[in-house]
Parts: sequence; structure tokens; C-alpha cells
Amino acid sequence: MLTPAPIATLSPRPPFDFGLVRGYLGRSPLEPLDVVADGRYRRAVRLNGSPALLEVRSVGTVDAPALELRVLDPGADRGLLPLAERLLARCLRLDENPAGLDPIAAADPVFGALLARLRGVRQILMPSPFETLIWAILGQQINVAFAYKLKRTLVQRYGDAVDHEGRAYYFFPEPARLAAASPTELRTLQLSRQKAEYIIALSELEAADAIDWESLRAAPTPEAVASLATLRGVGRWTAEYVCMRGLGHRDVIPAADLGLRAAIGRAYGLDRTASEVEVRAIAEPWAGWRSHAAFCWWYSLAPGLTT
Repeated sequence: MLTPAPIATLSPRPPFDFGLVRGYLGRSPLEPLDVVADGRYRRAVRLNGSPALLEVRSVGTVDAPALELRVLDPGADRGLLPLAERLLARCLRLDENPAGLDPIAAADPVFGALLARLRGVRQILMPSPFETLIWAILGQQINVAFAYKLKRTLVQRYGDAVDHEGRAYYFFPEPARLAAASPTELRTLQLSRQKAEYIIALSELEAADAIDWESLRAAPTPEAVASLATLRGVGRWTAEYVCMRGLGHRDVIPAADLGLRAAIGRAYGLDRTASEVEVRAIAEPWAGWRSHAAFCWWYSLAPGLTT
């Protein structure tokens, strides 16, 4: 007999729109880890080393939000629900107070209009900084669609999976397994030689616990960016992205990102792609919320939503 799935109800600060969360996490049909279907979000994760399949659905409204969290098999009988609650609260920024954006929106009508369209949005973090780092390496200097293709093949080749209701749910590959891969193996997945070498080198560091993520999480953002940028294959864009989506730094914008530059250039009437310098200048008044702002501009690139 299957163990009944433990259930918790979480109450995000309003407004909170779980539909926007699902829309972002399910934006690519090639996404191998974040599974969105039937109004639910499922993700296989390891909680303190134990495998668990999480399921989240909304049982509230935008202005009275509530999320139902279940820990499905495996993990249903392992007391992992409190760990799952903490992970979800962090990744979906459930405690964030959106009212802090009100004066920024009032001072910047362009950004304010975007915030109004995305009422209830949150900046979404990835479950681990290591996963964020590898995803950022995969996405360097290529289009997003091809990055998702690389991610899918990497996850399906090196990640474990759990079957639930006839579907395989993948875990992000363990660092030791990626570290044991050869550059030749990774190149068969259409990775460049450099990216293959970067992924192996970074995975070796992670497998050896040589990256102090907690110190990076607690450090001032400029220091964390500078420290990450000393790693092989990590430049400023990658370091800022990892700080934003992996470590939860709230005031960093990866201004060299082509998508951000295109969205901001169009929205602010430049009639061209904004430069990195221009993005940083335009973003200066968003201080304190630049990570949230970057996420909103990325979201604005989704089909069907214009700025």
C-alpha cells in the first residue's frame, strides 16, 4: 500500500499569482525538470540527500493566496515535508512583500506598467545554486531554445528519475556523476568543448564541497559576484545570474543578458537593443529590487505578453 502523501498548506504574502509561476516554469516544452500540467507543478528534488517528488497547486486566489504542497512517493514516508516547505518558500519567494515595489512603480511609469501586468508575480529561484550554475553555463552565448535542448539531453543522460503515475520525473544530475563524465561524452550532447570542460571542472569542485555556497549567499552581492567570477568558465553575467536565481540575492541584474537588453531597449523607446551600460543605468532606480525587475523583464518576453 502506498503511503498517503503528506500535505501542507502555505500562505504566500498577497498578491501572489500561481498562474504566473506555472506559466514561467512551463514556458518551454523541452524543460526536463519543472513539470506543469493540469494546474499543478511537480518537481523531483533531493532534500538533505533524500529523493522526493513535490507537487504544488493553488487552493486560493491572487489576493487570498494559498498553496497545497504534497510530497509524493518517493519521500512520502520520510518526514520530508518541513524541508519541502522551506524549499518552496525560498524558491517562490512566498514571504516577499510586493508593497516595497510601489514607490518604484510610481517613479518609473514604464516599469510600473509592466508590474501592473504582472501583478502577483515572484522572482523564481532554482532549487540549488549548483543547478543554477550549470544551467547558466549551458546558456552562455546561445539562444534559449538550444539551451533547453542541451539541458534536456544532459539531464536525461546523467540524471536519475522516479516514476509516478506512469511518468518519469528527473532529478538534476549529481555533481559526482557530471564530474566523472569525459569531455568527449559531453560533446556528443552537442556541448562545445569549452562548456564540456567547464561543467566537468565545476562539478569536480561541487563534488568536493569546494564552493562555499552559504558564504556566497550571505556575502554582499558585489563580493559574491567577484568570488564566483574567479571560477573557470564564470564571467560577470553568469555570476550575476547565479547570485540572482541560485543564491537569492535580491538586488542584482545580469545586465549583459541579451533578452534583458532587448526588452528594456524596446520598452524605453531606444528603437534598438540597449547596451549593458544602459541597462545598468535604467535599473539604478530599481535598487533593492533589481533581481525582481530582471525576472519581470524576462517574463515580458513570453509569447502573448508585450511591454
